[in-house]
Amino acid sequence: MTRHWAAGPGLVHPTVRRWCAVALTTLSVATLVTISAGLLTASVAPWRFVRFIPFERPAGWIPVAVTAVAGLVAAGWLGLRTPAVRRAVTGFGTVAVLLTLCAGAAANVGSVLAGDPAQAPAKLVATTGGLELVAHLADQRHYRLRTTGPFAREGTTDVACTAHQSEQERADVEAPPDGTHPPMMPAVRVESARFPDPTHLELTTTDGRTWTVRINGVNPDRTLDWCGRRSDEPR
Repeated sequence: MTRHWAAGPGLVHPTVRRWCAVALTTLSVATLVTISAGLLTASVAPWRFVRFIPFERPAGWIPVAVTAVAGLVAAGWLGLRTPAVRRAVTGFGTVAVLLTLCAGAAANVGSVLAGDPAQAPAKLVATTGGLELVAHLADQRHYRLRTTGPFAREGTTDVACTAHQSEQERADVEAPPDGTHPPMMPAVRVESARFPDPTHLELTTTDGRTWTVRINGVNPDRTLDWCGRRSDEPR
């Protein structure tokens, strides 16, 4: 006797549908948990996972989250037998996808306007053992510490912030009281960097000075800031 399967979900053997539903559910839930854990870590910890940085901006995590939600909808469609329930799951998933896209698009605008330097390309400056110093090449140069390895972490505090490589001079952001144009001054940049030992970082700047910063893992004890007010520059 030949068995004819009906069109739709019945076209696939129930066991195959069940295992496909389980696999899709597991993968989708694991993806959503990973995204949530990564975003939570980046928001509360004084460091972030280097490999997760590209996903922190909504433009990075939105497509992944939408795909995971779509996977859950597909799993429900495969694993549920009642047509009414399948339609309800599909409708719920569609609404969830649309809400995710809208919320992510709004958050992406804020992220772009905020200009997180960690999202800019990074250049290796110095390394020692399991620690690195990288420069994020944004409007200014933001120097941050990283660990190495598959679970590399990057600190969220700048070791130093300097002018961009192309800037030869910059204006003091504190305008004189008489309303004249702020005076110009030479731009300060990092000329070289080295780790004399695992707890100290030594930076030589283009003004001829050398600075030593105490470090604890990826966290410096201070920031050498030449990106803000002249009165806030290190002395």
